[in-house]
Amino acid sequence: MNHLRTDDGQVVEVIRSGQYNTGAGPDFFNAQIRLDGTLWAGNVEIHIHASDWQRHRHHTDPAYDSCILHVVFENDTTTLRMNGSAIPAIQLKNKFQPYLWDNYLRLIGNRGWIPCQHRIGEIDMVTWSSTFEKMILERMQMRSEQILIALKGNNDDWEECFYQQLSRNFGFQLNAMPFEMLARSLPLKCIAKERGNILNVEALFFGQAGMLQDKFTEPYPLQLQETYHHLASKYSLKPIPFSVWKFLRLRPVNFPTIRLAQLATLLTAYPFPFAQFRENTSGSNISKLLSVEASAYWNTHFVFNKSSAFKLKRLGKISVNNLLINTFAPFLFAWAKYTGDNRIADQAIDFLKSLPPEENHLITRWKETGVSVHSAVDTQALIQLKVMHCSEKKCLSCNIGNRLINILP
Repeated sequence: MNHLRTDDGQVVEVIRSGQYNTGAGPDFFNAQIRLDGTLWAGNVEIHIHASDWQRHRHHTDPAYDSCILHVVFENDTTTLRMNGSAIPAIQLKNKFQPYLWDNYLRLIGNRGWIPCQHRIGEIDMVTWSSTFEKMILERMQMRSEQILIALKGNNDDWEECFYQQLSRNFGFQLNAMPFEMLARSLPLKCIAKERGNILNVEALFFGQAGMLQDKFTEPYPLQLQETYHHLASKYSLKPIPFSVWKFLRLRPVNFPTIRLAQLATLLTAYPFPFAQFRENTSGSNISKLLSVEASAYWNTHFVFNKSSAFKLKRLGKISVNNLLINTFAPFLFAWAKYTGDNRIADQAIDFLKSLPPEENHLITRWKETGVSVHSAVDTQALIQLKVMHCSEKKCLSCNIGNRLINILP
């Protein structure tokens, strides 16, 4: 940033670039610059054309009056505050090689699945490696921040917070929200008090899920119904609506009834699962803990009051890995941030490296472009890259995009 000058000739020295703003308002907050030796503190706005200031109605928004600098590609007009005073502007046009701009425009103008799809074969392994490393750290940081926000809502109760997220992920995509609603309506402490009896724990889950309101003919659901009536009174519980649950377009083994029974088995065995996990950070050990079976009734049922052929309802390997990737690893990383222990953060990344790569439509598309994946750490990095960068065409914040922009034509 040396030898920068505003369009009216003032020498610009950047003292502090400020904090990048992803919300409403100027692009960078709390920047510090010197203009011809005078120190200024305030915000910075960035546009392609200076006239975008008026086109975006910033000249009528008090939030932008605090801007001390306007950085533009082309300074096609004077930028004015609401009171009519001019904001110094730096024009970047002609301050770099034209091929850089041309490469950038070609990237963001591409309509492929990802902007660089037609040039992905040009990327060297060093660039791919640095991109994967950056993306996985960005993804884990993002997810850990979400967890820490949820933790505050649970009064810093890690077990309750973990239980809610674990429950949500037991619903996978279609029933994630109902499972989370259920967990929030049924505190973990209630389950822990009844953990000595699987029937009681199942009664709590199925009752709170609104699934015990029918007229049953079989002994087991009748027992669950009676038990829940007692426990609901004991803990002052009110069930969520049954209507929130989705059964259509699901294989029977993925019905919420089966997932609830499996979750009940898991929490009966491990009523404080996060503590159990922190003591067993090996992927294979946690996989064994999660490989739970639904109780005996479900061997011959997928729903209440309708028998089916005998089949053990064990949580499958793909489902187990999904829970490890989307619940256990992010929580371990969040715990590292909470405790300030970077070694635990490294454990969370190593944990993902020990798991097989995910299989979903995004990863399939990446493979079709020629990208190789070897573990869950790769697939999580690629999901972050696609969702948070490629889809938004943020090529300038991507190592791959930067590499392609800087290649001479």
